[in-house]
Amino acid sequence: PMMARSLLYRLVMHGNNGVKVNQSLFKEVHTTQHGLMRVFQVINVSQESKDWVKDPKNRVCDAPGSWYCVGQYPPALDKLIAKRKSFAQLEDFNKGGGD
Repeated sequence: PMMARSLLYRLVMHGNNGVKVNQSLFKEVHTTQHGLMRVFQVINVSQESKDWVKDPKNRVCDAPGSWYCVGQYPPALDKLIAKRKSFAQLEDFNKGGGD
């Protein structure tokens, strides 16, 4: 299928129909009894990224000391994030500008 190259597809389908995730990057740590939910651990994370995430100055919170902080990625992922593509539908009628 067209989605076979996506990470999400591989994580969901891991172990079915010959689909596998890269075992040097991901480790399956939990699967529910009927396989409806899986938890994967990301492995081989650099110490630099771990230190960046732990540093409180890199948290973007709605108020100082708040429990609600939006996600933010370490700078090491900037090149990868720059390559991402929007998952917006081709026929997204909410965007306007359509025929």
